[in-house]
Amino acid sequence: MINELLKDHTLFHTEFQQDYYITGMSGGTTFGKYKQSLRELYKRLTILRDSYCDREKLEVEIQEKEHISIHAKDEFKRKYAAIELKRKKMRVEEHERTIHDTEKEFKRFYEQAITYKRILGDLTEEKKKELEKEMHIFQLKENIVIDLVSTGRLINNTYEAIMALPNKEKKIILSELQDTGKLIKWYENKNDEEIEIIKLDINPVKLLESFEEVM
Repeated sequence: MINELLKDHTLFHTEFQQDYYITGMSGGTTFGKYKQSLRELYKRLTILRDSYCDREKLEVEIQEKEHISIHAKDEFKRKYAAIELKRKKMRVEEHERTIHDTEKEFKRFYEQAITYKRILGDLTEEKKKELEKEMHIFQLKENIVIDLVSTGRLINNTYEAIMALPNKEKKIILSELQDTGKLIKWYENKNDEEIEIIKLDINPVKLLESFEEVM
């Protein structure tokens, strides 16, 4: 019964959380979402690399404890090895569940990155600079609205961030602040056009192997 129940348990994030609360909320613009998906993808990549090695290590440790529990001359060594063998075998399922859920997250962030990259196209250094500026201004406007809605005024950090902008962008933001109702309306409608994430049939193990080959 408990195994059936745990099939419905998700160790990490759901696809909805990944799309809307991690990449969507943190990214803002398409470029921002692309960058966030890459950050999350790289995190899962490093976790999976360690997890695959840990799985191999656990397999060897199980073989070692099996050997000791049978062949050790000392009775207590055999007993201790048998206990450790039981413990390590119980860890296998837990470890596999962790790998399974991490692979699911890795796959989704990979799909996100591919989707946004196809929209953005070739990213020259000049284009990256423009998109970076657009992303930071977009996120700053979000912070402005959040400040206004939650406290009725701009907090110090937000105002300092506005003042740090290039003159052209600073004047635009200060001008938009004259109509806070319009800013709030912009915030409420900023995600009206949703991007459908491409579904891909990928193998995380093979993707990591190809990454290692390039490295």
